[in-house]
Formats: sequence, structure tokens, C-alpha cells
Amino acid sequence: MIKVTFEEPTDDSWWAWKEDCETAREELIRQVKAGDRPRVLNLYKDARLTSVYKGAGAPFHGKCAYCESDVGVNQPGDIDHWRPKGALEDKDGRPIMLQSTDSKTGAIVSTKHLGYYWLSYDWSNLLLSCERCNRVVRLNGQRVGKGAQFPVVGFRAVEPGEEAKEHPLLINPMFDDPREHMQIRLRDAMIVPKTERGQATIDIFGLNIREPLVTARLRSIQTTRLLIAYLKVLRSRNGNDEANCIMAGVDKIVAGSVPYSAAGRAALEEWSVL
Repeated sequence: MIKVTFEEPTDDSWWAWKEDCETAREELIRQVKAGDRPRVLNLYKDARLTSVYKGAGAPFHGKCAYCESDVGVNQPGDIDHWRPKGALEDKDGRPIMLQSTDSKTGAIVSTKHLGYYWLSYDWSNLLLSCERCNRVVRLNGQRVGKGAQFPVVGFRAVEPGEEAKEHPLLINPMFDDPREHMQIRLRDAMIVPKTERGQATIDIFGLNIREPLVTARLRSIQTTRLLIAYLKVLRSRNGNDEANCIMAGVDKIVAGSVPYSAAGRAALEEWSVL
């Protein structure tokens, strides 16, 4: 996982989409205030957003925001709601329940959390994700994939605006720097947590138990090491043209535009070339 740099588009299409989203958001809030369940539209799948999110360039470079796998090769990729748009679940798949007091009887009433419906169309709550990170599966007897999970420490928001008071455990690479919460161990490409948030993110996405993913990160480390070794040989022989070609590959790793750039960057830091 790497920090995602996103700059909002300034074209008319993007702003028209945002206006449509604001109208739809107000309708969702009205529905809930009226006692109805929110009926979320597919505006988060609108081409005006997906053309930006799923494009080959920035911000996601065609990669999953969570595991950095290429989502354009054999899957279309999902637009994931970082804060889930519908009813929430815990790590075991059980619904998150809210407790309230009935104003007439005084009885304690339990209801399912509706999810962060008011953020259903908010671009800052949307990330490009691969299917494996976004959808829950069983792997070696363990539940892997985000699904409707969104663990927090303490207070949980139930109404618009309350999300600012939350302390999420799940890293959002659009706003958090993953390097503050986890690091890649070079010898085996395992991700080592630095914080509670790092551990929660590793566990939810199964970043260390998805063997093909670990293998891909290790391959990125090995390839980067080869690039650097070759670069040093070329520079010692004044092979500047060839060295420039190698540096173009290194630059892509630094820019985060290739899969598993976090692993490649870890290898670059080892050689003190960043």
C-alpha cells in the first residue's frame, strides 16, 4: 500500500457529477429522517467518476488502493466505499448493532447500523479496489476481504458530520501515509505493522496470508535489486544511455505507477537511492 495522491478534476463533467451526487445525498438523508431505509443509487459507478478512478494514470495507476495489484488485467475492479455505504459488520460477519431507548416505553431497542449512507457518493470515501480486497472470502479458514467492515476505536458515527469524531482503524491511502503504520520486510516481503491501524489493515485484507500477493511483492523487491545492481555496473562503465533506460524503470517505482511499488521502494531505500 502506498500514499495515493489525488487532485480533483476541474472539468465540467466532474462537477456535474458532484452536483448530481449532492442532490442524491440530500435525498438519502431525507429518507432516513422519514424513517425509511436509504436507497443508494449507483452514482459511485458513474462513468464520470470511473473514468478518473480506473484510468491508467493517477491517482491509482490502475492498481488496487489497498494491495497494489493491477485491476485492469483480469478484473474490472471495484469502487469501494472506505466507510461502507450499507449495514456494517464486525470481523466475524455479525451486524453492528446500535442501542437506543424507546421514547414511549423506555425499553432498550437494538437496530442495525445503517452504514455511512450520507457518504455513498463522496469521492473522498471512494477508492479503487481489487475484488479480493473488497469482497469477503474464506482463506485457510480465515475471513479475508473488507466487505462491510469498518472498525473504529470508541465512538461510531450514525449521522452526517459525526464521522469527524471517529478514530478509524482502517488506513485510507488517500489521506493516510501507510509508511507511518506498516513496513515491508525485505527478506520475505511480509508486511510488519507499526501501529494498531497497520495491524488492522493487514488483517482485514489478508495482506500476509494471500500467498500470490506476498510472492508478487517479493518479486518486486528482487526485480528492483537487479535494476539497481545493473544500474551501478552501467554507471561504472559510463553506459549512460543504458543507465537512463534503467532509471526510467526506477522512476516508475518511485512514482508508484507500477504494481507493488511499496515493495520496490523498500528495496530502493535499502540501496539509499531514493
